[in-house]
Amino acid sequence: MKLVTMLTFTLSLHLVDSAAQAQPAVSGTSTDRFELRSDARTALHHFLIDWATAGAGDWPPYALPISERNEWRSQLSADEQRTWGAAVDAYGAAVGRSLLFDEALVAVRDWAAGMRSRDAVPAPEQLLAQALEEALPIYERHWWPNHDERNRRWIQTVAPTLAVVEDASIARFEAAYGGRWPDTRVPVDVMVYANAVGAYSIGGRLTISSADRGNQMPQAIEMIFHEASHTDAMEGPLRQGLSDAFEAAAIEEPDRFWHDVIFFTSGDITRLVLEDNAQPGYEHYGSFGVYRRGERWDRELPAFENHWRAFLQSRSTEPADRRRALEALVVEIQPAR
Repeated sequence: MKLVTMLTFTLSLHLVDSAAQAQPAVSGTSTDRFELRSDARTALHHFLIDWATAGAGDWPPYALPISERNEWRSQLSADEQRTWGAAVDAYGAAVGRSLLFDEALVAVRDWAAGMRSRDAVPAPEQLLAQALEEALPIYERHWWPNHDERNRRWIQTVAPTLAVVEDASIARFEAAYGGRWPDTRVPVDVMVYANAVGAYSIGGRLTISSADRGNQMPQAIEMIFHEASHTDAMEGPLRQGLSDAFEAAAIEEPDRFWHDVIFFTSGDITRLVLEDNAQPGYEHYGSFGVYRRGERWDRELPAFENHWRAFLQSRSTEPADRRRALEALVVEIQPAR
C-alpha cells in the first residue's frame, strides 16, 4: 500500500501574543505525485484579495462568504486595525484582476509561495508585497491558527485516498488527453479562501479552498485532477486533438468546449478509479450544478456519455481511438438546425 509522508517545516517566524498558539508557516503532506501545502503567506495573499473584493461589492453571492469581515474590528487592537485596513486598501488594486492571466499578480503569488524573490515582484506590485508583510503577523495571530487547522484537516482527509488512486488516475488522464503528467510532484496550495469558484491552476501550481462545499470528499479528488489537467503538457494535447476534430468535421469549435471536456473527463475518470477501488456510485462534481447550466450542457452531456465515456472506459492509449472518439463527440454536440 502506498503511504503519504507528513512534511512539516517553517519558512519564517513572526512574533505572536503569548495567548495565541504559534503555528508553522508552512505545513503539508506529500504523496508520490502531489505536494499538499498549508502556507500562511500564500493563504494571506488570497485572503486579502478576496476580502478587498468583497469590500468592493465584487464578491459573487455563490462564493464562500468572507465571514471574518463581520467582526474583525472587535478582534483587533487599534494599531492592528490600522495596519490591517491599510493592507486591505492596498489590495484593492488587485480587485477585478485575473489570478490566472495577470502576470504581475501571479508574480506576487509566486513570491508569497516562496517561488520567487521579492526583487522579482514588479515595482507597481511592491505595495502589495509590503502590505502582505505588514499584515502577516496580524493574520498569524488572529486567523491563521483556525485556517491552518481547517487546511490540515482537509489535507489529512484527502491525502490517503489520493495516494491510493493517483497512479491509476494519471494513467487514464494521459490516455484521455494524449498528454504527459509532470515528472515532479504537483504543488497544491490549500487555503480557506482561494478564489470565487474555489480552485484554480496556473503555472503547474494548484490552488484549492479547503472550505468550499464542492471541494469536500470524494469530489475533492476530482477537483484536484481537474485543476491538474490544466498543466500545459496535459491540456495542450487535448485542445489540439479537439481542434483537429472540429477541423475534420468542418465545424466551428464552441467557446471553451475544451473546458467542458475537462469537467466531464475529470468526473468520469474519478468515478471509474473509485469504482475500481471498491467505492462505487460516485457523482461528478458537475452533477451538483455545472451540468445544469442551460441548453449547452443539455446537448453536451448526452454526447459525452454516448461517445467520450466509452473511450475513457476503454483505457486505450491509441491516438486513432482518441481521434475517432473526439470526432464522434464534436459532431453530436452541434445544435439542431
